[in-house]
Amino acid sequence: MANIDQYSGMLQEIYAERGQLVFAQSSVAISSGSTNTRITIYPYAGPFIPKGARVLVKPRFTNNTLAVTLEDDLDTADTTIVTESFVPSFDIPAKTNIYFNNFDLVSFANKRFYTKSFQIFETGNSHGNDLLLDPSAPSQFTINSGVTLTDSTAYANNFASSFSVMNVPSFKPVLERIIYTTSSDGGTNEDWTLSVWKQSINKNSNTAPTINIIDSQEFIAQNDSNYVHYVENFVADRLTEDSAIILSFKKSGSSQVSSTKHYGQITLIFSYYDA
Repeated sequence: MANIDQYSGMLQEIYAERGQLVFAQSSVAISSGSTNTRITIYPYAGPFIPKGARVLVKPRFTNNTLAVTLEDDLDTADTTIVTESFVPSFDIPAKTNIYFNNFDLVSFANKRFYTKSFQIFETGNSHGNDLLLDPSAPSQFTINSGVTLTDSTAYANNFASSFSVMNVPSFKPVLERIIYTTSSDGGTNEDWTLSVWKQSINKNSNTAPTINIIDSQEFIAQNDSNYVHYVENFVADRLTEDSAIILSFKKSGSSQVSSTKHYGQITLIFSYYDA
């Protein structure tokens, strides 16, 4: 029976090597039943593989296969694959092959990326309502929404056409990452929050659709105008082709001073497919 299992494993190995690409090899063993968030490998010499890609771990000459998802990008010279948490049901010896599934290339063949950055500025307010970008001065948060925007709440159908910064790219768009770079000349407790929303437009209609939060990031005032906050969030938010993106600013600290100035940039990185 052991020989049959070994031959079966060898056949699986042949199939794997035909249908998949070995791109790395583990350098440290992983025990069955252990909880892991990384695989130590020999220095990686392949192409860039982004966070979210799925790879397969298969000890040689066995029927055992484990699919893991990258939690961080993999780039040249890396010696660790950072993954979502996994618990293998079998031992993974050192020098185990790690595969990228060539069949997955079909879904990546027409995948494209699109990056859009927005310069932002705010001053002159001393309230906690969400501010929206002014269509007549697109980098400035001067439009008082009159409320604190809430997730899954219906707003007028022209809300997106009036205050959105862009329509999303199609086909099958995903907002992959958001990068915030921001600073302020405000003092202690003058914290602020930047948010990214989506709203699906009801085409040729006046029916009010809901807005939904994609990401919200609070920044703690450092009482230092030279201090620059940098945050990169991986959101992987799947959008519909009729979605518009809305940005908002809110003073969220206990101190709200009208003369304080806020500067920054919000960068949105999308993926989509050529139709």
